[in-house]
Amino acid sequence: MKSLEALQLEMEPVNNQARTAFACLRQNLVQRRRTLLGHRRSIIQGIPGFWAKAIVNHPEMLAMISDEDEDLLSYVIDLEVEEIRHPIHCCKIMMFFRDNPYFRNKVIIKEYLINVTGYTASHSTPVQWYQDYEHEAYSRRHHNSSVNFFFNWFSDHNFAGSNRIAEIICEDLWLNPLRYHMRMQVPGQGTERA
Repeated sequence: MKSLEALQLEMEPVNNQARTAFACLRQNLVQRRRTLLGHRRSIIQGIPGFWAKAIVNHPEMLAMISDEDEDLLSYVIDLEVEEIRHPIHCCKIMMFFRDNPYFRNKVIIKEYLINVTGYTASHSTPVQWYQDYEHEAYSRRHHNSSVNFFFNWFSDHNFAGSNRIAEIICEDLWLNPLRYHMRMQVPGQGTERA
């Protein structure tokens, strides 16, 4: 037992060194990534309709998006995803909008807790719908006869597809939006959107 104690004492400074080195490496990578994302954001903001096109061209999102949603998406000027790992693992999706006829919000934020079972919505910005769309948003939320991705996703914290949408945005679309912005739709799957 004494030899094991001695070995454990000898390992303690090595473990501390490893923790410190990992923390420094992580901080350096976070800062480098933040710089690159800032540069990417400034380039994307110079491309009209970039995020709308990337979202609409994503094959899984395409199946969920209506014509009205597509119009609403045309007002998106920026999209950001922030991952927070402490004290709980969560993901914050922020969509920034220019003035639009649907709602007053300049930014809509949806937060998701991430665990072994996937994404679970935990908080969202209340949408400040203009009067013309407030009733429609309520109606779509409570009498869901048609699938309207954004009307439902923005309005309903418990929207059935919400977790999958968060997963697509956080794990795919956000990481490489250019792949979907430049994607041409496969012939025979509707109109070409690229």
